[in-house]
This record gives sequence, C-alpha cells and structure tokens, in this order.
Amino acid sequence: MPVPQQENQTRNGSILDQQKQALPEVSSPLTIAKSFAENQRLLIEAYLKLLDMVAVSQVSTGVLPSITKNRYLVYVHGISQHQHGYSNSWWQALQPYIGKVFEDGNLGDTRREVLWSDLVNASTVADMVDTTQKEQLKREILAILEDRQRQEIAAKTGGGRQVHLSMQTRVIEPSQVLGIDDFLIYMLNNEMRQQIINRFTDTVKPLLGSNNQIDIISHSWGTVVAYEGLRELEAEQFLQGQVSNFFTVGSALSIGPVRASLRRENQDGRRPSMVNKWINLDAQGDLVGGMLGDMFEITQENLGLYPIGCLLEWFGYRLSCAHHSYFVKENTTVNRDIFAQYIVE
Repeated sequence: MPVPQQENQTRNGSILDQQKQALPEVSSPLTIAKSFAENQRLLIEAYLKLLDMVAVSQVSTGVLPSITKNRYLVYVHGISQHQHGYSNSWWQALQPYIGKVFEDGNLGDTRREVLWSDLVNASTVADMVDTTQKEQLKREILAILEDRQRQEIAAKTGGGRQVHLSMQTRVIEPSQVLGIDDFLIYMLNNEMRQQIINRFTDTVKPLLGSNNQIDIISHSWGTVVAYEGLRELEAEQFLQGQVSNFFTVGSALSIGPVRASLRRENQDGRRPSMVNKWINLDAQGDLVGGMLGDMFEITQENLGLYPIGCLLEWFGYRLSCAHHSYFVKENTTVNRDIFAQYIVE
C-alpha cells in the first residue's frame, strides 16, 4: 500500500534529525576566537590569584623575594700624582669593619680605582689654559682658603691682632701642595675636563650598566670629577644599577669658584638620580673641604671631624695633614663609624 505523504515527511524529518545529531558541530572562527580569549582571561586571573597567595605567605613569614646584585667599591683620588694601587691603604683602613660586603675587595675585582692624575700637570696647564684666566681663578681660590684659615685661627686664639700676625707667617702650604695649579686645567679647559670625566665614567658606567650596586669614595678635587661624572651618566637610559652611597671627603665642591666652574647644568646642586645617599665629610684644618649642604642635595654631613694623626700647632692643624687624615688606619670615626656604617646598612 502506498505510504501517505504526511507519514513520508515525518519519517524523512526524523532521519534528518538523526543525521544532524551524528555530525560533529563545527564552530565558526568568531566562536573559536572568543573561546581562546576567555581561556586566556581565566589563566591570567588564576596566575594573579597565585601571586597574591605567595605574597601573603611571604609577608606572614617575613620571607620576601630579592634580586641578588654584585657590590663594588670605587675610589676616586684627588689631585697630585697617583699610581695604580693608591687605594690599597685606604681599603686596609676600611676593610676590618665591613666584613665580606665586597668579598675580598681585590683591586680590579670588587674594588676599582679611577686614575686620572696622569692627565694633568704643570706643563699641560701652561699649554692649554689662558695664563691670565688661570692666575685670576687661582687667586680667588687661595683667597677663600686663606679666609678659612683666618677664621680657624680666630676661633683658637680669640681673634684680634694675633690673627693678623699668624697670617703673616703664611701658614698655608704652597698652592702646589694643594693641587690648585694642576686642577685649574679641569675648570678652565672643557676638552681636558671631558677626558678626566671619561676616566670616571669608563670605570663606573659598566658597573651600573650591569645592574650592580656600588659605593663611591671620592677625595678632594676628585669629588668634583665624581659629581660631574655621575651627573653625566644620568643621560644614559639603560643604567639599572644604583650608587648606594656617594662619599665626598675633603671636597673642593665647598669652594665657591669651583662651584661656579661646574658645568652649567650641574650648578643646581641636585643629587645624581642613581645615588641613594650622599654623605659629605670634612675634618678640622682641612681648608679644601667644607659644608656642601648649603648648595648641594646632601643626605648627611659630618663636619669638624678630628684629624687623626695630625699635630695641633699654634695656628691649628696643618692642611696637608688634615686633608689626608680620613684614610689613616687609626681613624675609626671615619672608617668604622661613617664609611662602614652606611655601607653595611
């Protein structure tokens, strides 16, 4: 018997439904993209929750993650001729108080030196600096040092005629002892200034570029080199390292004409951006050094320090002795209580 038309349609519809159920579902590209994005979102949320759990656990236990950095000590000498290894005695005075912060502190390894005095001498000054300009700046600097000497004598003698008589004896050492003649070339000749600063940056830049932590101890006219060198390095965009402590010792930055001779962009006295702490030291009788906090962004100043190993004479302490007293091994106030305290903490 012929099957009714309605029954045929019903049977065919049932067969088509079964075929549809048997075929795999094919997702559209839009559906796939949405699904992938959703999976990514869920993974990110799970990862962030995991980080939160780890952070809470570390805070509660007092255990926090840290990135291990290498630690380096960099010395920068002042004027007058220095040879490779000049920092050995400075290091020997400091090492007993800092343990293994710099490991063994071997020169060329975790201890570095900036050596620049070979670039300047009396002959180079004569050849590269205008004589009139040189003599004028020299007189200005000496006048400030003499005034500092006068004030020290007045403080010890009560002032009056005794100060005048004392100054007549010219108790200030010749300018050659102070290194003024040689350093004038730094202040007056931009080409030589850059060569000297390059000696500093060539030593410090690779350390900062490798994300290291360094401490800088600079002395005398070398504090000027170190300061301007650090300010120059601020322009480098990929230096991730930090200067934990920048020590300026007996700093010529305290002298007005020297400040005025800094590069124009450095005369604002700002602490270099990579420097965490800037500590300034000055000893009694050290007429080259002095206060920096009136102009520079100093963290801490230690003024009027006792010059270990220097004889107190009738006019006070002799400049040449006081200016180098910081690195005497017996000077625990400087090496243990200042240098080491900041380095270790």
